Amino acid sequence: MNLEIFFTIVIGLVLGSFLNVVIYRLPRGESIWGPFSKCPNCGKTLRWYHNIPFLSYIVLRGKCAYCSEKISIRYPIVELSTTLLLLALYFKIRLLYDIFTFIGFSIFGLTLLAISFIDLSHKEIPDTLSIPLIFVGWIFALTGKNPYTEGLEYAIISSLSGIGLLFFINELYYLFSKRDGIGMGDFKLMGGIGAFLGYKSFFNILFFSALIGLITFLVVVGYMKLVRKQNISEGFLKTEIPFGPFLSLSALIYLFNPKSLL
Repeated sequence: MNLEIFFTIVIGLVLGSFLNVVIYRLPRGESIWGPFSKCPNCGKTLRWYHNIPFLSYIVLRGKCAYCSEKISIRYPIVELSTTLLLLALYFKIRLLYDIFTFIGFSIFGLTLLAISFIDLSHKEIPDTLSIPLIFVGWIFALTGKNPYTEGLEYAIISSLSGIGLLFFINELYYLFSKRDGIGMGDFKLMGGIGAFLGYKSFFNILFFSALIGLITFLVVVGYMKLVRKQNISEGFLKTEIPFGPFLSLSALIYLFNPKSLL
């Protein structure tokens, strides 16, 4: 068990470094398989020891080894988040089920993590992540290793229901506001969540995503008004906010505590 935990930490750091590549390159249309990482400021190719997960950031003090430009704090945050997520999945999933179930939910969790950071930065969810998530969820259900779904048919129905549910909510919003309230990327993300967690999770996920999103919005508004002394305009209140991170976080909450609020 101790050896498995050690390898989980090491793999988590390595996969976190890879997720940073995905998060940076995928929205820019660049290949995630090559070339080697470069400093976005000076363009010099980084050495292998500049890319040691988490440790390199500390040794370099958060700066490029060549031009001393600051490295985004996102890099160690993603690496640490990936490692902690895999450790949490190990104790929640691996100790109860087999390695295949652990791998399946690891793919699910890491994909949600990548989607969240991309959506936060670019306000978009790439189809290259959300659509494969749906099909991987169906394959996972087909193997019979997913304790949250009841076979392939259940997973397919849940995916389509998730897409349809958000589409229905968006149509209701459009009926009253005459503008879309939810992006197409969120529809597909909900389809992927349904494939892995089933339609019984939808009430919890929508409740918590709306609640967390509202709290986050109020905190931002409060910070701007009370700390930065800025006036909140009507235009700001209509500003688009990424919903993918809230859906992803709520899905993980349900994954670790699959008890329906109903």
